[in-house]
Amino acid sequence: MKPDRAGRIASSGLPRGARSLLSAILLLGLLAPARADDPSPLKLFEKELVDVIARTERSVVSIARVSTKADAGGERNSDQLDPFGPRRDNDPTSPAYIPADFGSGVILAREKDKSARFVLTNRHVVVGTRRGEAKVDERTRFFVRLASQRVLEARVIAADPRSDLAMLRLDFDGTEVKPDEAPPLALAEQEAKKGQMVIALGNPYAIARDGSASASLGIISNISRRPAPRTTEAFNKDENATIHEYGTLLHVDTRLSLGTSGGALVDLDGKLIGLTTSLAALEGYEKSVGFAIPMDAGMRRIIESLLDGYEVEYGFLGVAPHDARFVDLANVRGQAPQPSAAMVRWIARNSPAQAANIHPGDCILRVNDRPVFSSADLMREVGLLGPDTIATLTLLRPVTEEVSTVRLRLGKWPVYDDSQIIATARRYPPWRGLSVDYPTGRRRFMPGDQPGAWFTQSVAAVVISEVEPQGEAARAGLQAGQFITHVDGEAVTTPAEFHRRIGSGTSPVTLALSNGRRIELAAKAP
Repeated sequence: MKPDRAGRIASSGLPRGARSLLSAILLLGLLAPARADDPSPLKLFEKELVDVIARTERSVVSIARVSTKADAGGERNSDQLDPFGPRRDNDPTSPAYIPADFGSGVILAREKDKSARFVLTNRHVVVGTRRGEAKVDERTRFFVRLASQRVLEARVIAADPRSDLAMLRLDFDGTEVKPDEAPPLALAEQEAKKGQMVIALGNPYAIARDGSASASLGIISNISRRPAPRTTEAFNKDENATIHEYGTLLHVDTRLSLGTSGGALVDLDGKLIGLTTSLAALEGYEKSVGFAIPMDAGMRRIIESLLDGYEVEYGFLGVAPHDARFVDLANVRGQAPQPSAAMVRWIARNSPAQAANIHPGDCILRVNDRPVFSSADLMREVGLLGPDTIATLTLLRPVTEEVSTVRLRLGKWPVYDDSQIIATARRYPPWRGLSVDYPTGRRRFMPGDQPGAWFTQSVAAVVISEVEPQGEAARAGLQAGQFITHVDGEAVTTPAEFHRRIGSGTSPVTLALSNGRRIELAAKAP
């Protein structure tokens, strides 16, 4: 594209963000306007920047987490430490109120319910800590301040420790606030790229009591980052590890302090490309480093689950991997297709990997055309796909030096601690007083007390995850932790298969358990 006689670029066909970047290039003197009365490139870029911020800042809100409990005299009061001095007002709806637990959030909406408004934020904003039990009860209330300075109460509908994401729903009932005062942000359609210019919008240090988000401009310095340096071996064994410790995060050069968690990272078209997080400050990492959770396909799947109020589920392959550099492998004599990969050490019995005929020693090069250079890459890519998803793996078998592909259906990564999860809805309703999960869905039900023992003892079945005390299943002797292998003679290994087999739920059903028992449940009146 060439400048016209006046030295200007015809940019009507370019997207808004591209025009802004072009203005930035002009600043470097590569192209310069010849006419003195033309707006300077700096002014053009500034105008674009101001316009994007004005369009998006109303979608970024501040969240106050207020916990109240009875004091020694029986009165209810706020039991919080205020890092900014005494409060001038104890009413969370007052403009003078300064919360002790605070953070940012981004307003989202759904096509199927356009009048509803949701707030996406970090789980540690909602719970108050990154690790540990999700203690949100009737004494914990959430107040969301909009850009209009109106305050709405919100309730948590889902929170996921592995992604450190949470979803709140705004409550408009009994207020004069209309959904139009809470405009949602659209998600970016393209994945983030290194060097991309972005705007961070948030409310650090509780200054959002006036409803105004702070803005800063920067670039994406890198992608697929980890929040703190940890070894793969350490977080492979860490039940509290988040998916981000396998390298999901965007590294941005805007400083993100405590209180910036849950803010928006938008591109120059004003679309949400990431959710800012103060993981650096929480982990003790370099304080100038800023991180954001990307809005890529894997995270969008997680967000959809949170919007539904569901527990977020992660994919499971059933291998114990470790990092492998091909230069160190004596049995790879030819030209390796890439410098490193994830090598399989062990295969879990009855796992997706075993079903796909993957062997110990195989090197996994790609997952769905995404490169795998380490065990962390493998854990990330498989986890983000989710269970019951078909994945294509590219393998190198060092013994034969053959590269091949396999297709398999993923299982579910085990939940180690249910208390860290908040879910207000179920994917499947209880059937006759019982609920089921993938066989690996809950670590406490997996066979073997020693770490790794379940690799050789896992079962092809569904596990009973919950039994209602007075329900029909309990009266029949069924208990949480038992494995159902067949329904009316048909094998079941996923919750979806189980619910398809039981049909309408009123017919007589015979359940076969992994211990050889058969339980017959009589027909039930519709």
